[in-house]
Amino acid sequence: MKNYFRFFIFIIYIAFSLFGLARAQTPSQITDFTKAAKFDDISEVKSLVNAGVSVNTVDPKGEPMLVLAVKDKSLKVFDYLLSNASIEVNKPNSNGETPLMMASIDGDLEMVKALVEKSKADVNKSGWNPLMYACSKGQLEVAKYLVQHGAEVNTTSPNGSTPLMMAAMSGNEYVVKYLLDQGADLKLRNSLGYSAIDMAVQYDHPWIVEGLSSRWQKLYKEPYPGGPKPYRAN
Repeated sequence: MKNYFRFFIFIIYIAFSLFGLARAQTPSQITDFTKAAKFDDISEVKSLVNAGVSVNTVDPKGEPMLVLAVKDKSLKVFDYLLSNASIEVNKPNSNGETPLMMASIDGDLEMVKALVEKSKADVNKSGWNPLMYACSKGQLEVAKYLVQHGAEVNTTSPNGSTPLMMAAMSGNEYVVKYLLDQGADLKLRNSLGYSAIDMAVQYDHPWIVEGLSSRWQKLYKEPYPGGPKPYRAN
């Protein structure tokens, strides 16, 4: 029994030692991984992972390798990292941006689908989230997909901004209309007191102002009362 116990302790020690070795990574390896992720060098990525470099490694700027693969459209590296059982699909960069947020703002529907369907990426991340990012650039198809997969249309950012405000800022009337049809609340205001209509005014999108003001009149039977700052003349 005593020998068995010693053998058991020895096995545990070896396991922890191997785990530590697998997670060890040098600055040069991180540099090599960063370059490989950016330039879609799948053979180098596989070599580094086989050498014990974590798929969740971040570069010196705090960018996870999966985020880099998304931003640089490194499709082979993206697929490889996503298929790894250890990948932390919701790991954010130093700005709090996840791989799904970056794919959403770029309008890359195929990457968005892969992240959500293969890896269950979080569509309702707290704070700034994928739907807000998609709407900020008028990415209609991505916005539709995210909503269809559970994204909340009236979610709010830390400063109280909503997807509808982001869509109004982008000037994309199709995204604005889609969100309204999905139940986006036109009355919501951010921490500065701005509504989606005010955002359209501030970013000089008169066609959005007109459409939203018309919707306001129809919904609430009164003209839009205006925001915290005077309107600029059209």
